[in-house]
Amino acid sequence: MRYFETRFLEEANQFLAKLDAKSVNKILYNIDLAELTNDPKLFKKLTTEI
Repeated sequence: MRYFETRFLEEANQFLAKLDAKSVNKILYNIDLAELTNDPKLFKKLTTEI
């Protein structure tokens, strides 16, 4: 069950394209983990910007 869906802006895609594969994989893994779990610790640094 997904709690939300992530959609990337073009700027985000351009940023990810500049990173090495290991970093991109880690970022995408963490995003996928956040979508699949309801863990407030994952969002502790975010405020009302979601």
